[in-house]
Amino acid sequence: MENIFKIRELNGIRKGQVDVNTAFTFYEMKAGEELRNRELPSNYILFVLGGMMNVSCNQFEKRLFQANEMIFLLRSSSVKVKALKKTKLFVMYFDKFLSSYDWRLFKAYLPDVGKTVYDFRPVMIPEAMRVFLEQILYFQKQKIDCEQFNNLKHSEFFMLLRYLCPHEDIVSLLSPLIGNSMDFRNRVLESYPKLEGGSMTDFAGLVGMGRKTFDKRFREEFSISPAKWVQEETAKRLRLYFAEPDVTISDAMDKFHFNSSSHFNRFCRHYFHGSPGAIMKEEKILMRKKSRS
Repeated sequence: MENIFKIRELNGIRKGQVDVNTAFTFYEMKAGEELRNRELPSNYILFVLGGMMNVSCNQFEKRLFQANEMIFLLRSSSVKVKALKKTKLFVMYFDKFLSSYDWRLFKAYLPDVGKTVYDFRPVMIPEAMRVFLEQILYFQKQKIDCEQFNNLKHSEFFMLLRYLCPHEDIVSLLSPLIGNSMDFRNRVLESYPKLEGGSMTDFAGLVGMGRKTFDKRFREEFSISPAKWVQEETAKRLRLYFAEPDVTISDAMDKFHFNSSSHFNRFCRHYFHGSPGAIMKEEKILMRKKSRS
């Protein structure tokens, strides 16, 4: 039988793709059958459509899940699944929210996540959600199972989750994902001002990670390389700094760690399409107009 914790590889082979962002797969597990993985390569949601199983995830041992219940498994978790009777299992995997809109909406749950003690409990699958899953199964049987289809269904799932599930169930289900993502993002934002022109290896160290792990996690969360993000973040903050009273070009170069006028000039022309002096003048004029209005 296919191992659910190799979905990425299975879908890559099936569709001729080296990497896909999200996918859905159906399994029937025999009574007593076990699946396990020491370190999940992606985030998973398990939907029990029939039967009964126990799931061990990190410190949580042999939690019982049965028909019409779902549970979220966070990337890098150590997991073991055992079917206690014949079990129909639908599995969704994903690296991240495909839509920044989804990310912003679910970020609103963060205050409640911070107040919640996560206990890996099951969440009921709403009836309309079950219909949605059965529709995916139907389309897959009709050989409609491409990357575009899976991406659309990924977004549709999270939309239905927001509309169909009680607030407390969403917090319970996605606490590890929302809390883990926000923790990383917060550490990145807190570390950036301390970077002071350092290397990406220095940046990884400030966040508390090795360089390889940091690069991989950064791309997963921000969909961009750390170096590119630093450049774009510097541009955003530099433009705001230009508008401050009495700031000079020399002040800006010192604050943002530009070692030469030529480098600073190239940076400004690349991101702002103008010289440092011209952009600074423009920003100060805009600021004066705002202060008068």
